[in-house]
Amino acid sequence: MNHLRFDQHRAKLIALFADHPGAVLLHSAPAVDHWHTTDTEIAYRPESDFYYLTGITEPECRILLDPRDGAYHVFVPRRDAQFAVWHGYVTSLEEWKSRTGADQVHYVDELPGVLAGLKATVVHTIARRDADFLAWLGYKAETGYLSDMLAACRVIKTPAEIELMRTANAIASAAQDAVRAALRPGMFEYELKALFEYEVAKRGAHPAPYNGIHAAGASSAILHYTETHRRLEDGALYLCDAGAEWAGYDADLTRTWPVNGTFSPEQRDLYDVCLAMQEGAIAGAAPGVAMEDLHLGACRTLLEGLSNLGYVKGGIDELMEHNIFALFFPHGLGHFLGLDTHDPGGYPKGVTRIDRPGLRYLRTRRVLEPGMVVTIEPGIYCIPALLGPAMADHAQARYLDTDRLARMSGFGGIRIEDNIAITATGHDNLTTASKR
Repeated sequence: MNHLRFDQHRAKLIALFADHPGAVLLHSAPAVDHWHTTDTEIAYRPESDFYYLTGITEPECRILLDPRDGAYHVFVPRRDAQFAVWHGYVTSLEEWKSRTGADQVHYVDELPGVLAGLKATVVHTIARRDADFLAWLGYKAETGYLSDMLAACRVIKTPAEIELMRTANAIASAAQDAVRAALRPGMFEYELKALFEYEVAKRGAHPAPYNGIHAAGASSAILHYTETHRRLEDGALYLCDAGAEWAGYDADLTRTWPVNGTFSPEQRDLYDVCLAMQEGAIAGAAPGVAMEDLHLGACRTLLEGLSNLGYVKGGIDELMEHNIFALFFPHGLGHFLGLDTHDPGGYPKGVTRIDRPGLRYLRTRRVLEPGMVVTIEPGIYCIPALLGPAMADHAQARYLDTDRLARMSGFGGIRIEDNIAITATGHDNLTTASKR
């Protein structure tokens, strides 16, 4: 069940506006969107900040929050009989009030009058459409602060939010294990994508939190692979980066397996290095630890493993200094997770990206705190666009076994991803999909 207390979310946000006298907060849910210039609707998903504050899943609603007294106003569209013909039941204002717990419920066209009655001196909002509307009404709109404050609220999850993510992880883990059991040479990526989505849907989780990556062979080295047409070849790897959503909260998992069920010695060696990278990073995930330090630790484990296997040569410190790890692991170790697959808050104001290969794409540079949920997803890839230029550059090639790496252009990649909740004393791994 969904035991979220949206009033607690609103109270957390309102508390951050205690030193903003005369301010009110306005936020809105977008309308249903359509494919290009057609009348074909795109499946509607609630805007995450709006859902976080309200639990409302219908489009075109608005809310006003008054930090001065905590008043919660909900504004809903007027619906007529024609709406019921095409879309179903029309909810009354009384039902809206009971459902949302709002102090007052109004129609959207009554917003100007309600706003005037609050006598606010500034209105905090996020969306440009709301800012334009407020300007038309003659109000001063502040568009930067509310987004930052919502990110600050959302980055620390309540126990109820974490339990929803645990459920999403259980569903996604079961689907990942089902895909592994079904893997056979000769299948197509789209078959496994369909199987994963079926396994998730039959457990009541819908829609998907993101499109999913179902990549076989060389495609598994394409970080954001979107096609699903490749046939699974005997002896190749298959990478499945796909999750589930439960009551709005996401799971984001990745597993990599041999198509024929048995790793080759080379695949097994590199898989074990990637698993060691992940296990080390998860073991280190605790309050007070910076994400970039976990990332650099995983990079060192990568280089130690590749050195022991003979893919790279030289001292580990020297290899780190020359960023050789970035040739095999070009993306960040993980990101925040919650109502969005890439949840906000990774870079608060004043925190900048690290201008260094392999670290430029870190999605968060935060120090971990209890209540944060992050992904831990190291990878090892043979990406021709990275390894080709490196092997032709003497400054980098001297650290590489170029002959051996040249033969691995079609190897693909390995990624292993779990979802980790940070606790007061360490961490809680929400993911249960098999890794061995």
